[in-house]
Amino acid sequence: MMLAALASLPLVVVSVLLAVRVSALRAALAGILIALGLVATVFRDRTDDLLPGLVSWLPTAVEVVVIIGGGIALARVMIVSGAQDVLARWLGRMTGGAVTTALLVVHGVTPFAESVTGFGVGVLVGVPLLAAAGFSPHRAAVLGLLGLCAVPWGALGPGNIVAARLIGSTPEAVGLATAWPNVVVTVGVGVAAVLMIPQGRTVRAVVAAVASGLVLATGILLSSLLIGMAPSGALGGLLAVAVHLAWRRLHGAPVTLPREVCRALAPYAVLLVGILASTLAVTRLDLTGPWSAVSSPALWLVLTCVFAVRWLGLDAGTTRPLLGEVAHLWRQTALPTAAFLGLGVLMVLGGLTVPIGDAIEASGPVALVVGPAVGAFGGFVTGSGAGSNSMFAAAQAAVAEGIGVSQLAFVGVQNAAAGMLTMASPARVLLAVRCAPTTGVAPQDRATLPRVTRSVLVVDVVLVAALAAWNLALLR
Repeated sequence: MMLAALASLPLVVVSVLLAVRVSALRAALAGILIALGLVATVFRDRTDDLLPGLVSWLPTAVEVVVIIGGGIALARVMIVSGAQDVLARWLGRMTGGAVTTALLVVHGVTPFAESVTGFGVGVLVGVPLLAAAGFSPHRAAVLGLLGLCAVPWGALGPGNIVAARLIGSTPEAVGLATAWPNVVVTVGVGVAAVLMIPQGRTVRAVVAAVASGLVLATGILLSSLLIGMAPSGALGGLLAVAVHLAWRRLHGAPVTLPREVCRALAPYAVLLVGILASTLAVTRLDLTGPWSAVSSPALWLVLTCVFAVRWLGLDAGTTRPLLGEVAHLWRQTALPTAAFLGLGVLMVLGGLTVPIGDAIEASGPVALVVGPAVGAFGGFVTGSGAGSNSMFAAAQAAVAEGIGVSQLAFVGVQNAAAGMLTMASPARVLLAVRCAPTTGVAPQDRATLPRVTRSVLVVDVVLVAALAAWNLALLR
């Protein structure tokens, strides 16, 4: 137990520093320094393999930080050009009653926007749309955050890439292993969403919520099985939007696709079609080595950003300050993520995850309950599925091996829990609160950081317990 306590010291220090509001980058760097000290003193038998191992991880680190930069850039281009507003207004015209609108945003709009760009952009789209549809600021903020139910595929899934490398698997396998337990999340947030609405407290509304959540989950699962990990969240969200709009049309509402909407959708179409076509080409032609990079989400995000700038008519005067803004946001997001990844890799290569896994393994079946809670904690404190996986995926895999259950299945549940708790992380809640209207709002309807956090955490705690029950029922 002493060895496990020492090995977990970097994670404990990082968690404490994050809890007291030390920046994510500084917290991660502190964890790295402690891990290096432990490898140099207590875990010295792995020092010879450390440098070659870190070098072998460089391509993955580069891919992850490029994906982050591309996602940020695409989000800013869509917002600055006004394309995002065009899409929001169009969807606003297509929505029906309160229940339909809430489910369309929670299972369709927000997951799609978050999957193609990441970093809370789904909240930036969903909360204003809900407020414009007549929801109170508090309710709009909470529902917008519940829409972050496909975060494992946010920004085309860098968190899945990180987890796959740490446990010696593939991003596709991790994505599929996450898609199954994430059904609990998509259905659960849908039910919670309708129960928050007075008109939604009926059997019919709850059934609609379950069906809507299953549509999103089915889209993610089918894409994971038939296409690949990267576009699964986006395609699942797109399927949910299409089903909701088709339902509206069946009930007499006109559903049209104006020219300006098609123009605004073009960058997303380039991104998804590019990834799908290149993935098919790599599979059919059996491309390996450098050629397999043509299907990388990093490459297609960069190409889509270039296309979007030209297609949406951004001039040099707009593009130059935009590049500076993207670079600033990239430093704030990518550098901490890279540092968390470095900490996770260092702990794996240095052997620190082994005693941690042994200690949790000794708890027996309790480990099946602890696993989702650990992943959820990582998602909450880092605000990132990639950050949580960097910290805990390798240790979780060691636990799974020790208690005799599938590593992929166990890490998939931790990944789903981590993605879910990002919706309650301080950074995401603050983003939702800032997006909500403030003028002319009654005190009881205002979106405040404590109230919104409490509302989202209540849902998340119930769903973490459901994921623990999933582990006990299916992996025991």
